[in-house]
Amino acid sequence: MMARSTCTIAALGLAAASTGIVIPVLRPLVDQTGHGSIAAGVFTAAHVIGGILGTACSARALRFAGSARRLAAGALFASILVTLATAAASSLEARIALRLLDGGCHLLAITALVAAATTGDAAARARRAVVMGLAIVLGIAAGLCLGAKLDAIAHAIIGRVLGDLGDPAAARAADLFGRPEAALVAAAVLSGGALLVVLLGVADLPLGAAAHHALGRRPPAPGLLAFGERYIFGTLTVAMPYLASRSRVGMVLGVFMVASVIAMPVARRFATRWGARRLAVRSTLGFAVTLGVAGGFDVLGSIGAALAWAIACGGSAGALYACALVLVARSSELDERMRDMGTVHAAGSAGHALGALTAGLLIAALPGMLVVALPGIAIIAAATIGVWISVPDAALDCPVIGGIAGGETPVPDQPVT
Repeated sequence: MMARSTCTIAALGLAAASTGIVIPVLRPLVDQTGHGSIAAGVFTAAHVIGGILGTACSARALRFAGSARRLAAGALFASILVTLATAAASSLEARIALRLLDGGCHLLAITALVAAATTGDAAARARRAVVMGLAIVLGIAAGLCLGAKLDAIAHAIIGRVLGDLGDPAAARAADLFGRPEAALVAAAVLSGGALLVVLLGVADLPLGAAAHHALGRRPPAPGLLAFGERYIFGTLTVAMPYLASRSRVGMVLGVFMVASVIAMPVARRFATRWGARRLAVRSTLGFAVTLGVAGGFDVLGSIGAALAWAIACGGSAGALYACALVLVARSSELDERMRDMGTVHAAGSAGHALGALTAGLLIAALPGMLVVALPGIAIIAAATIGVWISVPDAALDCPVIGGIAGGETPVPDQPVT
């Protein structure tokens, strides 16, 4: 089991890195087609909208493939082909269409791997769900760092292999690998590594006979949390390249993701102790405060302020993501976990898409980080209210919401595992 879990973690990390590596070169990828920030938002949104479409059919795709391993392998292989085609395409329309298709393949593979890995009793499923979430977040952070330094890495490799970059052949190679399309090729290579790990190290456990489970009404809170957290990241991925240098973009987003990684296991422990609902409500309020700080101060003006803000914001995001994963890892049935994980990933993709589109539209209208802060506070506040309304006892979980609800005295709830 440990070996299978390690291989799944590695595959998830590589697959996630293939997404992160494209973010720092988003602006040149779009600028070279003659379009601006709105097109950058559409290009980013296409990938996550594709993810929504892919996860919408995740349960049926799992039944068709027969096992999570075969589904993940097929989706990763398709993602590789589509990503390489995107690198070869020259028009924005073709790149957007291919990016849409890649998003569906990519998120379908990730959902299948997470659902298959979250086995065992209730506590083990919650723990493994958060571990797999950590692999995804850390993979995206690593991809961001690679994308920010891809041209420097390419120059270093070419200089070592071909010698002096003043040589015409070395200069042509450096120019080729320094182009933004190189990030798409690198993304395909990372997905290829994930595919290799899946084929060699992930067990091909067959899917059991179809079971007729009582579906009931699924709680909307996990989807609301994922939507709000991904919305903020969507606005950041599109807005940041227009607000700071490429290296500053990679640093801030990378620290944001690392802070999320650190916060997730801590949040899981607090979710077990307090109840996931209580932690979720307080985390959304903390998230809103960090966004308000970005709107009122120039957090990108200095490295120290940028790092402090990225740590606070990333920590809040990690807590929200951990709460969502704990809440959806409750079922012992693979097909139900596949559906619930797919729902959370679809909600997160919808938030990411809306955030990217919003940032693309507002980048020319609002100064600085107000592009992120103003719509972000509204979305996070809506998610908080949504959790409050959809879970009747949520008003007792937080003094602020309890006061709004009429001053009830907070009482402890049962731990959610």
